[in-house]
Amino acid sequence: MKKYGIILAAGKGRRFGFLKQFFFIKNNPLFIYSVIAFENSLCDEIFIVTLKNKKEEVWNWIKKLSFKKVKKVIIGGKERFHSVRKALKFLPNHGYVAIHDASRPLITPTFVNQGFKLVEKYKAVIFGIKSEDTLKTVFNNQVIATLDREHIYRIQTPQFFEINLLKKAYQLAKKEKWQGTDDAFFLEKAGFPVYLFEGDKKNLKVTTKEDLELIKNLI
Repeated sequence: MKKYGIILAAGKGRRFGFLKQFFFIKNNPLFIYSVIAFENSLCDEIFIVTLKNKKEEVWNWIKKLSFKKVKKVIIGGKERFHSVRKALKFLPNHGYVAIHDASRPLITPTFVNQGFKLVEKYKAVIFGIKSEDTLKTVFNNQVIATLDREHIYRIQTPQFFEINLLKKAYQLAKKEKWQGTDDAFFLEKAGFPVYLFEGDKKNLKVTTKEDLELIKNLI
């Protein structure tokens, strides 16, 4: 079955003060590095979700770098959930999809390929790094609980799903008005099993301006 990639590059830059996915590193905007990884992977078709006023710019980059697998550039929604839903409408009900945040530019084709191979067996696959820190739940500066870090993972993207399964979970999420920060959450809420595998420590997420400086030295 065909394999699809959805790259989310529709963040509004509220915390940064600018659009980090369009921050230039080595003559390319940040989101391009994710496209390169998917272009050189087992992925058959790529869909990019971005801001309305950036759609033309994204297409210009796609043409400039001669990407063959990018099929559509989609205008994102209000939140991440809405952006993914809009992209899923362009996908068939059969096949597999990887959903990736453009804020993780160090993703590799090997990582993408591993996910696509695993999802054929497990239907819903995510990757994570086991927490090395002690984690506590805090409310109003008071520690409420200490979590067992043995079972705590920091989750990465891309996340991989059987398309039909993910669409069912998103339909339920819309109906029940669930809110979550990643796609696997909606499958968990819907009662579908999600399987986790060891991620890549180098698959860093850009969340601060300091992260951008670090990424510059790694790309």
